[in-house]
Amino acid sequence: MSVSERSLSEHTVVETFVGRFDQHARQDFKWRIDHAIAQGYRFVALNMVAVSFIDSLALGWLVLAQRRFQRIGGKLGIIAPVGFVRDVLELTEINEWIPIFTSEDEAWKAFESLETLPSDS
Repeated sequence: MSVSERSLSEHTVVETFVGRFDQHARQDFKWRIDHAIAQGYRFVALNMVAVSFIDSLALGWLVLAQRRFQRIGGKLGIIAPVGFVRDVLELTEINEWIPIFTSEDEAWKAFESLETLPSDS
C-alpha cells in the first residue's frame, strides 16, 4: 500500500491509500496515525477510492485508530470505498464506528463543523 498526505486545515488531514490494506500495511498505517496525532491533527479522513482489498486486521486497526481520535476529541473518517472494500465495510457495519463519506469535500464539511469544538468534548 502506498499513502500520500494532504492537509486540509490546522486540524484536518486526508491520507490517500492506494493498493491493498492488509497485514503488510500495518506499520505504514500505524506510523501515519501516530504522525497525524503528533502533528496536531484531530480529524483524519482516509481516502480509500484506490484501495482494492481490506482484511479483518485492517478493520481492527481502523476501530483502534478511531478510539485514539475520540480520546483527543477528534474523529477518523473513510472516503469513497469502492467494490470489495465498500462491500466489506457495509457487511461489518463499520459506519456505526467510523463515518463513511462519498467525497473529500463531504468529509471536509463534516470535520470543519467539528473543528470549532473543544478538543476535550
